[in-house]
Amino acid sequence: MENNLTPSGPDDARVVSGLLEELQADRARLVEKVRAPKWLAPGFGLIAASYVMTPAFPGEGAGGFVLSTALVAGILLVALSYRVTGIKFTRFGVQAWAAFAAAVVGTLALFSVSLGLAASGLLWWIAVPAVVASVWVFWLASLIFSTMRERLRHVR
Repeated sequence: MENNLTPSGPDDARVVSGLLEELQADRARLVEKVRAPKWLAPGFGLIAASYVMTPAFPGEGAGGFVLSTALVAGILLVALSYRVTGIKFTRFGVQAWAAFAAAVVGTLALFSVSLGLAASGLLWWIAVPAVVASVWVFWLASLIFSTMRERLRHVR
């Protein structure tokens, strides 16, 4: 049986090489066209800010409600991003995982600051860590999308 994958001569090797170069050029054009939706990073920033502001919300169940709403909103943002870009990011790289971990740890640290401010009776000051969390997560979400975009360029 004939194997079509192995080149049988120098001309076949050039054809295969040319096809691989075309594939690489197509991949580079695709990466250049993929842009993060303008609402993606601000959406994640808003989710982080709302979570950090949880101690300022009245009621016993406010924390659980905000947390579950934040999780659902995050999942919806990822799904909508897939729908808009048409590209499903299945694997994070090391940089993206590190940025994600930094976003979670930073948001939790700022949440603890807002808990301390609420316990001190300084409810209006909770806006400061909320704004910091929003900017922090906005920047990291932009970084995550750009690293995932670069991974598209090198996918095998």
